[in-house]
Amino acid sequence: MSELGKTLIVTGGGLGDTLFHLPFIRSIQQRSTGKSVVLACKKGREISELFSEVDMVSTVLPIARDQDVSGKADLRRLRNLTKAAGIESAFVFHKSTGIAFAMMMAGVKKRYGYFFKGAWNRFFLNKGTLTPKVVPLPAFMNHAALVMDEVGIPYDYSDVQFRQPDHVVEAAFSKLGLDESTRMIALGVNASAEFKQWGVEGYSEIAERLLKIFSGQILLFGAGDVKHVSEGILAKTSQPERFIDLTTKKVPLHHSHALLQKCDFYIGNDSFGLNLAAMSSIAAVGIFIKSYYFSYSNWIKPIVSSSDHISGITPDMVWKEASQLIAD
Repeated sequence: MSELGKTLIVTGGGLGDTLFHLPFIRSIQQRSTGKSVVLACKKGREISELFSEVDMVSTVLPIARDQDVSGKADLRRLRNLTKAAGIESAFVFHKSTGIAFAMMMAGVKKRYGYFFKGAWNRFFLNKGTLTPKVVPLPAFMNHAALVMDEVGIPYDYSDVQFRQPDHVVEAAFSKLGLDESTRMIALGVNASAEFKQWGVEGYSEIAERLLKIFSGQILLFGAGDVKHVSEGILAKTSQPERFIDLTTKKVPLHHSHALLQKCDFYIGNDSFGLNLAAMSSIAAVGIFIKSYYFSYSNWIKPIVSSSDHISGITPDMVWKEASQLIAD
């Protein structure tokens, strides 16, 4: 495919949605001016932090009216920012007619994206791809993949190599007073929804088993919204000094990522952290409920409940996969 010029990628969602598009972002980046892309997403502030030191994205356009929530996109703002950035090609990985229209009004010459049969956004995508509405989960990832296939840009879900540079890793460890040689295993206590949260009991059991055979530390990966889960785990252990709890610390997102990428492996709910681990080429044990299970990366070893109740997953089920990763 010919050079794309200055390229914008619109994911439309928050952190999780952006992570799912990383294989495509990485591939498009290689065909764009300066081997870098402009990214437009709702919660641009958080994503700017994550990409601030990585060579993949040059600029992030925050398009939500309220950057504290992943709310509705401000289409006028998107149009103005896109026009000011001098974008030549845009990949709209979102079904929104408004976003496609904003790209046209911003004067973008090549407008790639997907549309469903009879959808209005097809009129504003001059390089659009007709896709079925129903595709395997995660749907937006698979819809975007169909666009990439149509355009002829290859991608690899299992080799994104999204990692923070060495100086960010050094800064992250220094800020927390940690030695970079410290071995860690991450427990991802964060969850995108309460029904996906495995909870204190399960994680505590896994943590205690790890502490018996692993000489390093346990990284409790998550933010303040799951502080209660970390507190529950720490209340049950006799070795709290062997835990690094990110839920109680104001750690920049790219520093959290830097700490995560130094872990031997990851165990966690279906969440931002799990997908970040996979995109960083870190082996991960993923905990899923039946109706929300999906597989897109060989880095994730899935544990799937037989029902839509997360309580159906036992510590023994998780430990079976975790112990194999320790052995490796």
